[in-house]
Amino acid sequence: MKLLSSLLLALMVLSCSQKRIIHLHFTEKFEGQTQLVLASQTKNVDFVEDISKRLLGLFPTNAKIKVTSNVTYDFYLDFEKDGYEASLDKSSKTLTFIAPPIRVKKPVINASTVSYPETGLLINEPQEAVRILESLTDRFIDEGATLLEDEKIMAMCTEKLENFLSGLCKDLGHDIEKIEITYRQKTD
Repeated sequence: MKLLSSLLLALMVLSCSQKRIIHLHFTEKFEGQTQLVLASQTKNVDFVEDISKRLLGLFPTNAKIKVTSNVTYDFYLDFEKDGYEASLDKSSKTLTFIAPPIRVKKPVINASTVSYPETGLLINEPQEAVRILESLTDRFIDEGATLLEDEKIMAMCTEKLENFLSGLCKDLGHDIEKIEITYRQKTD
C-alpha cells in the first residue's frame, strides 16, 4: 500500500507542475509493499532421475524415479531494490516509465507425484524420492529465468504494468493516451 501511496504522491507532484514535461527519479527505498506481481505461469514438469549404486563396490544396481510436478512462477517488479523513473508529457499525454527489470520469484511447487518405472536391488526408492522432492524448488529456479525470454510472458507483464499505470493516472485525474515502458536490465 505504501508503494501505491508513493506513486500517487509522485503523480500528484506531476499534476501540480506548470512544465509540459516532468522528470522524476526515484532512488529512495519504499517501506511496506515494494513489489508488483505482473504475471504468473503454471506448468506441469516431468522428469526421470536415474539412481545408480554399487553393491559391495562391485555389482551395479539401478533405479528410475519419475516425478511430475505442477510448478508456478511469479514475475514481478521490485521497486525497493531497483527503483524506477517516470516522466509525464502533458502536451502529448504520454507517460514514459523506465521500469525495474522483471524478476522471477522462487517457484512454488503446487503438487507432485512420484512413480518408480524401474526399481533396483537395495535401493530405497521412497527415500530417494523424498530427497528429489526436497530439491524441486532449486531444480526449477533456472527455468523461471528462462521463461522471462518468452515473448508471451513479457507481453503479459507489460500489459499488467500498463493497466496499473493507466489506472493510477486515471485515479489522479490525468488523461493519458500513451504509456511507453522500457525495462532496465538486471544488474545482479
